[in-house]
Amino acid sequence: MAGLAGEGLARVSFWGIDGGCGLFKEPAMLTNQSPHPRKLYAELATLCNLGCAMCVKHSTGWDCEDALMSRSTFEALASLFPHLDTLNLNGIGEPLMHPALASFIAFARARVSNDCVVGFQSNGMLLTKVLAEELMDAGLDRVCFSVDSPDADQLERFRAGAELVQVGQAFDLMRGAAARPGARPLSLGAETVVSAQNYASLPEMVSWCADRGVEFVIASHVLPYNASDAPQSLYVPVSQRCLDFYREWEKVFDAEGLDVSHSYTSFYAVFRTPEQQRLVDIILAMKEDAQGRGLQFSLPNTMNIDFDRLARVRETFARAMDVAQRRGIRLDLPETAAREPRECAFVRNPSLFVAYDGALTPCYYLWHSYSAWLLGSEVRVKQRVFGRVPEDDPLHVWQSPDFCRFRAEAVLEEYARCADCSVAPCDHVQGFPAPFAKDCYGQAVPCGACPWSGGGFACLR
Repeated sequence: MAGLAGEGLARVSFWGIDGGCGLFKEPAMLTNQSPHPRKLYAELATLCNLGCAMCVKHSTGWDCEDALMSRSTFEALASLFPHLDTLNLNGIGEPLMHPALASFIAFARARVSNDCVVGFQSNGMLLTKVLAEELMDAGLDRVCFSVDSPDADQLERFRAGAELVQVGQAFDLMRGAAARPGARPLSLGAETVVSAQNYASLPEMVSWCADRGVEFVIASHVLPYNASDAPQSLYVPVSQRCLDFYREWEKVFDAEGLDVSHSYTSFYAVFRTPEQQRLVDIILAMKEDAQGRGLQFSLPNTMNIDFDRLARVRETFARAMDVAQRRGIRLDLPETAAREPRECAFVRNPSLFVAYDGALTPCYYLWHSYSAWLLGSEVRVKQRVFGRVPEDDPLHVWQSPDFCRFRAEAVLEEYARCADCSVAPCDHVQGFPAPFAKDCYGQAVPCGACPWSGGGFACLR
């Protein structure tokens, strides 16, 4: 199954079907590509004052040092500033740990347009009244604090060292600093990471944030960085269209009293019982239907989904949205199952990510090297670097053929849908024994395994 399929042909096995999606179209350089990024993410620190359970630093593939971005690295980005509509000063670490945070904001504010939104995300533990005022005086527009639970004990379990009282004080301090005469308007928000442990309290968390004057709440699924955390993720990477297709055929299995979980043993039985043969016949009919619809479909990935839990998550999300609407705040919820068509917000809204050491990268997914667990297996993600400041001019890097080709290929969305495939993650995308080069469709972007393209993960944008 690591082989290539021709355009328009379906790839069929017992476990899955690939209906084809326009394979092997050479991704032409997009003539409408932006000549410069509009959104810049600058990672000021990989240091952090907390020990969050869901942090990428716990990944077995993480090998990044704890460090701060140098002033020379940050100032080397200045040629990008006049073109930006957004500058986010956060990454893996805690921005408030950088002693030059306020001065970096002031440096950028003097060079970006007045409409450019300068902000960052923080755990809020290190904020003081003096620092809050310095940040506002420097030109801060937006700040987002992490709140994963309205329960103090639960929050501390998720983010070792975090205190709910201090998070509340951080909101108060920023509101107070923004209320001073002459201060810029401040957009105050919260971000929460939902998992099997805390998703039920999301409506109460939204209400808690509303009580503290937030304008928006961003919710994201947890990305498992080790095998033991994989069950905590509520995100279903299988596409919603595959889920809908499966539920249609599930009715056929149920009507005949057949247990689809016996599919494998029935399919490969040497001597089939009449019941096993009927199960196989329905599976083959289902596969033919999928092929006729041009649908890539994986039976094992889909039949192992906990649809009851998925329904509970969606009901909780709906209640949280109702609370947000009644309280007058914006709630950005992630997809519960992968959306189609896929979409990379970082390519659609031209974005550039800068690591603490000046590495110029295309997106959150490829910002660093680490391991993540997708569909129960390890995927080793390798950082994709197109250049490095201050050695390279960031605008020249952005306009380089390699970077333009990457964005062109990503925006065409002609890559494989790995979670809809029966053999994923395969050696094309798993990242070992050799690093990712191309997927089984011949695409050089690893977007098929990226959870952001399916809408399950969110961030301050």
